[in-house]
Amino acid sequence: MMGFKYHSSRRVHKRSLTVRQQGIALLSVLLMLTLLVLLANELTLSFRTQLTRTQSIQQREQARWYAFSGESLAIKTLKQNFKDDPDITHLGQYWATANVVLPVEGGHIAGQLKDAQSCFNINALAKPAAEGSDTYQKTPESQAFSALLQYLDIPQWESDRITQATRNWVSSEDLRQGESDTDYLAQPLPYLSGKTLMRDISEWRAVAGVSKAVAQQVMPYLCTLPMAELAINVNTIPVDQPEILAALYIDQLPVDQARSILETRPREGWDEVADFTSQPLLANFSSTGVGKRLTIVSHYFEMRATANYGESEVRLNSLLARSKDNQLTVIRRKFGGV
Repeated sequence: MMGFKYHSSRRVHKRSLTVRQQGIALLSVLLMLTLLVLLANELTLSFRTQLTRTQSIQQREQARWYAFSGESLAIKTLKQNFKDDPDITHLGQYWATANVVLPVEGGHIAGQLKDAQSCFNINALAKPAAEGSDTYQKTPESQAFSALLQYLDIPQWESDRITQATRNWVSSEDLRQGESDTDYLAQPLPYLSGKTLMRDISEWRAVAGVSKAVAQQVMPYLCTLPMAELAINVNTIPVDQPEILAALYIDQLPVDQARSILETRPREGWDEVADFTSQPLLANFSSTGVGKRLTIVSHYFEMRATANYGESEVRLNSLLARSKDNQLTVIRRKFGGV
C-alpha cells in the first residue's frame, strides 16, 4: 500500500510539472506572438509614415516645378508684348491680365504679373544729393517719399523721421542725420543697418520708426529695385493708389485730382511722358523735375505664382529684369509668403 501511494504521488507530481511546463511554453509563445505583432505594427506605421513623407516631398517638388512653369509662361508672355509694343508698357497688354488660372495634371497654377515700376522704389532714397550740397540735404526722391507717407496718414514729424532713417539705411554715405548703427546696436535685440540697397521690401520693417501699423499701411505702395533711381511708369500706376502719383508732385497735386487722372487714363496709356505732363488736368500744376522720375517703358516686372499639386502648395515671387534687347533675366526668387 505504501508503494502504491509513492508511485501515485510521483505520477501526480510529474503531471503537474508537465502542465506547468506547457503553461510556461504557452505563455512564451503568446509573448513572442505579441512582440511580433507589435514589431509588425511598428514596421507598418513606419512604412506608412515614410510613404506619406515621400509622397509629400514628391508632390511639393512637382508643385515647385509647376511654379517654375508659371515663371516661364510669364517670361514668354512679356517677350511677346515687348515684340508687339517695344516702346511702351501699359495695362492694356496681355501681361496685365489678372487672376490667371491654368489647370494642370493633378492641380493648377494661378498667378499674375505686376509692373515693378508702378510703385515707389525705396532704393531711390540712396541717390546722393546734388553735387556741392550737404549730404543731409533733402533730395527730390526723399521729399516725394515723405509726401507719400503723409498722404497715407503718417504724421509729418514721423514721416520725416522714417524718410531720413530709410535714406540712411540704403545709402553707403554717412548722412549725419537719422538713426545710425549706434542706435540700432542699443536695441534690446541689436543689429546693424544695411548701408546698401534693399533686396526685399520686408527689410524696410527693420528701419527705425517703421512700426507694424506703418509697414502694413505703406508697404503695398513700395518696391525694391536694384537701382538707386525713381522711374515710375504713369501707364501702370494702380488706380487705387493715386497717392503715388500725388507724391511725385510733392504737396502740389491733391490725391483726388491724381485719382481722376488715373481713372481717365487712356486704355493703352500715354505714348510719351510729355503727353502725360501736358494734359489739361495737370495744367495748373508745375511739372518741373517730375518728368525725370516718370517713364512709359518698364524694365522690371514681378511675377507671383501659386502652384497646387495634390495637397501641396508652393508660392513663388520672381523679379524679372528686361535688357536692352528685350530679353528677360530672373534676378530674384522668393518662395513662400503672401
